[in-house]
Amino acid sequence: MSGYDLGALADLVACPECRAKLAVTAESLICTGQECRLSYPVREGIPLLLVDEAELLEESAWRAAVGASETSGAKETAAGEESES
Repeated sequence: MSGYDLGALADLVACPECRAKLAVTAESLICTGQECRLSYPVREGIPLLLVDEAELLEESAWRAAVGASETSGAKETAAGEESES
């Protein structure tokens, strides 16, 4: 086995800094939180979910990596949670 199934892992874990959902790219897990924008590296197939190891992405790079659909989905989830309260 060459590491974890990052797609399945991203559904189980959250950003250690802000608790937002993580998006999967080829070499990292990226926080979908717009204020956070941390990119956690994956080394030898193992994600390093340590804030000290993460890289803060510029907003344009973050948007390109996360995509508009991820950010709108996160906002819809937050809005849905508020309306249930």
